[in-house]
Amino acid sequence: MRGNDSVTSILTRYQKAARIIPPSPTAETPAALVEGYWIDSHRFFFVAETWEPALGRVVSVPSIADALTKSITEIIELESLAKVLSETTAEPIDLKALSAASFDFPESGLLAVSTAGRDYLVDTHSRRVNSSSAALDAPALYSPDGRHACVVRGPNLALKERKTGAERALTTDGELRYRYGQQSDTGLSAVSYRKRPKPIGLWSPDSQWFLTHRIDDRCLPEMPLIEHAPPGGGRPVLHQYPYPIPGDPLPLATYVACHVRSGRVVAFPDFPIAITAYSPFSVRRAWFGDGNTVWVVRLDRYCKQADLIQLDLSNGRGRVVLSETATSGYLDLHPVIGSPNVRILPQSDEVIWFSERDGWGHLYLYDASTGEEKCRITQGDWLVRDIVHVDEKRRKLLVLIGGLDPRADPAQRSLCSVNMDGSHFDVLASHEGDVFIPSSEPCGLEQARPYCPSYASAGLSPDQRFGVVRYASVDRGNATKILDFQTQRSFSIASAVPASGETPARPFSAIAADGKTCLHGVMFLPSDFDETKRYPLIDYIYPGPQVMQKPQSFRSQNSGQARALAELGFVTFMLNTRNMPASSRNVHQAGYGALLEPQLADHAAVVCQLAERHSFMDRNRIGIIGQSGGGAATARALFDYGDIFKVGVAVCGNHDSTLYAAVWSDKYRGPGDRDAWAAQANTAAAHKLKGKLLLISGDMDENVHVSQTLLVASALVQANKDFDLLIVPNEGHSVLMTSGYAQRRAWDYFVRHLARETPPAEFELKFESYDRDRYLKRSLREYLE
Repeated sequence: MRGNDSVTSILTRYQKAARIIPPSPTAETPAALVEGYWIDSHRFFFVAETWEPALGRVVSVPSIADALTKSITEIIELESLAKVLSETTAEPIDLKALSAASFDFPESGLLAVSTAGRDYLVDTHSRRVNSSSAALDAPALYSPDGRHACVVRGPNLALKERKTGAERALTTDGELRYRYGQQSDTGLSAVSYRKRPKPIGLWSPDSQWFLTHRIDDRCLPEMPLIEHAPPGGGRPVLHQYPYPIPGDPLPLATYVACHVRSGRVVAFPDFPIAITAYSPFSVRRAWFGDGNTVWVVRLDRYCKQADLIQLDLSNGRGRVVLSETATSGYLDLHPVIGSPNVRILPQSDEVIWFSERDGWGHLYLYDASTGEEKCRITQGDWLVRDIVHVDEKRRKLLVLIGGLDPRADPAQRSLCSVNMDGSHFDVLASHEGDVFIPSSEPCGLEQARPYCPSYASAGLSPDQRFGVVRYASVDRGNATKILDFQTQRSFSIASAVPASGETPARPFSAIAADGKTCLHGVMFLPSDFDETKRYPLIDYIYPGPQVMQKPQSFRSQNSGQARALAELGFVTFMLNTRNMPASSRNVHQAGYGALLEPQLADHAAVVCQLAERHSFMDRNRIGIIGQSGGGAATARALFDYGDIFKVGVAVCGNHDSTLYAAVWSDKYRGPGDRDAWAAQANTAAAHKLKGKLLLISGDMDENVHVSQTLLVASALVQANKDFDLLIVPNEGHSVLMTSGYAQRRAWDYFVRHLARETPPAEFELKFESYDRDRYLKRSLREYLE
């Protein structure tokens, strides 16, 4: 097309895409991602999502679902709540303020509302504010009994009495880079974290102990990060923080428990934990048992050995209960990213342990006293994704299983039950898509909200009769239901389905480059899709190995990029390949030692199959985009598979694993051959570039340093290759989600070079901080689910 008609058509497409791309407000359309917990045996408190036309965004409405009456009740309408709250404050509370609020239900008839810097307790019967107080001026972790808040004070921790505001020190001898209860500076967000440090740790269910750690970041090599264009102007600002890469020493964490009443501090220096980036509390590898017992899962640097450790708070002693070592590859205690599939049975002094020793992820029962295996609980050519609940009295487990149907996508889960001796394996809930229910984790819920009952159940009701189950399908929609396990009847509490006339996503399967492994993906099509036309194809890639790329749910956050690009006039797809989880150990670790193969070979093979299969795909116009690991994969696709991929946008790519954080490189690459690693760096292949390549990075990326992008740029310059480069000042690793400018430039690149059209001049995308915060929270939930 040419002329004004073409420009108008393209502008309309951009406007449609702008309503989809995260973190835009309408990207937050209700997707049946329910957040809540049981408040008694049959009532479930949750925040229902609804579209608010007056605000142009989704808002959360505090609600209660009654499993006995199969009814849903709004606790209080938002308009009424705004009026009630406004009567107690000089600053009126409006719907916009409430759209960013958090809600909790600490006890019957009492709604907690946190908004605009204040915490309110509202009597839902009288509709009056019982109390109003200023929120703490710093992030905190709140004790389950509601009395205390743990806060960061320099390199130490302090305890704040919530009723009186009185504060006393929990620790006193912390020092710079040898701090208590904080993330390591190696946590891939050190500069951001320093601005508003959050305490790290876990309260015991009885609120008597606060468990944390002390991390030694001293004597580690530093990474310089230059703020080239400070918002206030002036000279560039230098930030420095520890950033271990393969071969560097790692920081060590020592577990410390603080007794609230006596002030006694118990440390466990004999059981140090190597920190590769994130605190063990962030990945939920430490929890309280009965009495004064703490359980800890420890992994070594390369994740080749996993230990279960018991710590006794009464005497400061510990012991290794059991260990597992990998003879090849690495160990996972959860197939994807999630809490370890490990549970303690205090009544019988046993341990449930997850292992892939037979080639699939299964559960085994151990004696906690001797560390000896007693029996295996599950077996088969499928894997346990999550332990949902342990009924120690009935000796029964509820588990989420992946791959039960060998003909279906192995990433799709079913809810099953099994006895601890492996007998009576039953499927309780399954359908043509994915099934998910929150797990009853020993760590409980988050403790960062002042009125959240942190050890409430988010999945099963206290008597285990009811469960909150989400049935998800990428093309047919999502529904979250309360399922009665006695009657097998259910009712929906949230749903999201395609709109009338909406072009549905198209799940597909294809064969990997090995000629035998079945892979699964999903295509997204323009809303005005016409089967008789020919469309350019864009591969939205992330190579794993720690997570899957293909979405399982309708309008998921991580599919927003692909769906927005489809509205620009492309066919897009997302694919799970070999070397990604939710399959057998052999498939998951097929590329151990190399971080981009066999994934790229699989993508190339699938692209060719799709183009051969569908006449509406133009096999001469194939593009690719990815961020982080996907950015590295995008660049390498144009280097190694340039006959297939013609246009690429590589965002914040970790192009050389020898220079990337040890947290990722060490586990998935292993302690291998440095010459092989050097050949895997994208700088070694840059001279083979074909097609059009745009490199994007934020100059304040604390995760993948901007130097990774500039090293590839340097190699391309040395090879005399034409390419494009965009460095966005003051932006970090999520640059596409925080910078509308960067996102628009990526769109323009594909429209100009792949669609061969002229994009609208300087189309403006605006991302509000509210939408970014909401997006990041929800995308993290999707990531962990």
